[in-house]
Amino acid sequence: RDEKGDDLNQMEFKSFSNVTFTSNGKGTLNGQGEKWWGIPFVGYLEHGKDRPIVFRCDDCSDILFENIIIEKAPRFSFFAENILNLEIRYCEVNNRRDPNADTHNDYELSAFNTDGFDISGKNVWVHDSSVWN
Repeated sequence: RDEKGDDLNQMEFKSFSNVTFTSNGKGTLNGQGEKWWGIPFVGYLEHGKDRPIVFRCDDCSDILFENIIIEKAPRFSFFAENILNLEIRYCEVNNRRDPNADTHNDYELSAFNTDGFDISGKNVWVHDSSVWN
C-alpha cells in the first residue's frame, strides 16, 4: 500500500522505451488473486476496484512482451495506456479460480474484473496468445 493506503500495482512502469519482457520457456507472474477475490460474489463487494494490477505500463514505446503467463490477477492482468509500438506474443492469461475449470460457471465468473490485455495506444499487435478470463 502507498502512503494513502491504496493498493499498489504488482509491476508498474512509466515512460520508458526499447524494453523486452521475456522468459526462457514460459515465466509466470502469479497475482495471487484468490486473496482479493475472496468469497465468491462477496469479495468484489469488499474490495471493489481497490485491487492491484499485475502488470502495468504507461507512456511507453517499443515494448515486446513474450513467453509470459499471467495468472490469478486480482484486477487487470496486463494494463497499458498511451503505448506506441507494443507487441505481445506467446503469452497466456489464466484467471481461473479452479485450475481444472473448462467452463465459465458461476464460481469462475466470481473472479471479477480480471481483464486479459487492456491496452490503449498505437501500433499494438497481440498474437499467438490466449486468455481465460
